[in-house]
Amino acid sequence: MESRKIQKVGAATLTISLPKTWAELRNLKKGDQVFLVEDGEALKVLPGPAAEDRHRIATEFIIDADLCEEPGMLERVIVGNYVLGREKIIIRSALRLRSGHQDEVRGTIRRLMGIGIIEEGPSKVVLQCSINPSNYPLESLVKRLYNLGSTMLMEALEALMTGDMAMAEDAIKREDDADMMYWLILRFILSAQLDEALVEQLGLRSRIEIPGYRVIARDLETVADHSHDVAVYVKQILMQGTRVPGSVLRALQAFSDEIGQAYSRALGGLLSRDLKQANEAIRIASGIEKREHDLVRLVQKEVKDLRNPKMIIPLSGIFGSMAQIADYAQNIAVIAFNRYLEKPSNLCRPASPSA
Repeated sequence: MESRKIQKVGAATLTISLPKTWAELRNLKKGDQVFLVEDGEALKVLPGPAAEDRHRIATEFIIDADLCEEPGMLERVIVGNYVLGREKIIIRSALRLRSGHQDEVRGTIRRLMGIGIIEEGPSKVVLQCSINPSNYPLESLVKRLYNLGSTMLMEALEALMTGDMAMAEDAIKREDDADMMYWLILRFILSAQLDEALVEQLGLRSRIEIPGYRVIARDLETVADHSHDVAVYVKQILMQGTRVPGSVLRALQAFSDEIGQAYSRALGGLLSRDLKQANEAIRIASGIEKREHDLVRLVQKEVKDLRNPKMIIPLSGIFGSMAQIADYAQNIAVIAFNRYLEKPSNLCRPASPSA
């Protein structure tokens, strides 16, 4: 928070100066018009049309495709512009866009929400992103990303139990949806850091929640990555036709249930500000490492030929990826504690002068 002194100009006019950094971020210049809007005890300053026009131009960026020589480089540059909140992205080449670049453009926009091609020629493609943040409360997007990771893990393990290859492949395909949701959340979070008006539109109580949401989104996306890895390991086992002992499958299901409890309680504690759920998530997650060791010992006991990598390597990969999910559940639960303590409550409040 930055303070400003009220100055008196003339007989009856009171003025305050605008922070230089804030004005620069919004392209405000001398003589621009701003609007003052009362919001309870607060007074909001909104940029006028001239600044908005300059801001619109500033969100148009040109990508030189000829400099994107390595495979995947153009894709990463497009995604980077997207998450930075840029509305118009122009991809051009001095001569003609290579076939590989055209494929990267089309493949990338299929994985980004709210963006499409509005103009196309032999040497230029123009992308436009039109998405209204007020239609996407951040809490709903976080729940969606959580559900994607949770569903991927559930489908992968059910595929292993039932031998359903198609279900394992469905779980693998969901990773693109998780990436799409993560990039959308990141776009909104980075935009809210620069635009105070977006904080309320996204359903945030204050800007102080922005860093926490960025960490949470990253953790949930990583959980989806680990769930994807579990599905890939399951597919390997099914393709090899290797039979996993029933005792190992039952123990693995119990392991999954425990991780699911930690994961759901961590997010529940975060969104509902329920410290009991968050604390329970941390308690459950702290015992996961021992559970993983128990599973490894069970495999050593039940699998006859431990020298056969066809089962040992993918099973070890499944155990490790699932244990990582529990670690991220613990991280989210810790953030839930921090968020709860941001405001005074009966549990924790400022000391009185006589205390």
